[in-house]
Amino acid sequence: MAQKWEHARVTGPSVAAGRELGRVEFGPDDLRRVREVVRTIVVERMPDRADNAVLAVHEVAVNSIVHGGGHGVLLIDETDDSLVFTIEDEDGTGSVPLLRDAGVDATSGRGLWIAQRLSDSLTIEARPARTRVRVHLRLAS
Repeated sequence: MAQKWEHARVTGPSVAAGRELGRVEFGPDDLRRVREVVRTIVVERMPDRADNAVLAVHEVAVNSIVHGGGHGVLLIDETDDSLVFTIEDEDGTGSVPLLRDAGVDATSGRGLWIAQRLSDSLTIEARPARTRVRVHLRLAS
């Protein structure tokens, strides 16, 4: 079961005009739960994209753990045309994480790059006390 992190919270609706489908507060021991929740929600709406969604969200959640204070919050919303996975943490740097293709010999540094390629859109918002990454997957019309 995920621990409740007092200082890691998303306030208000995560996506304007969206319907919240799930919320997971996570730390290093909760990545399996994050993947399970994402898979359960995506399989119902777009089964052919479940693997991509799980991997994209997992990569961003790992970044939250490694670079954002060891924990984060995942909110899953459904809008009229998309599923939106918002991962927020208390990065505290105020700088936007870099989206880069790491070199072939690199052992890390590909998480956001992978998430961007597996999603329809990836947005990153950095504030002095928080970093918020949104993975967007368009629903079939």
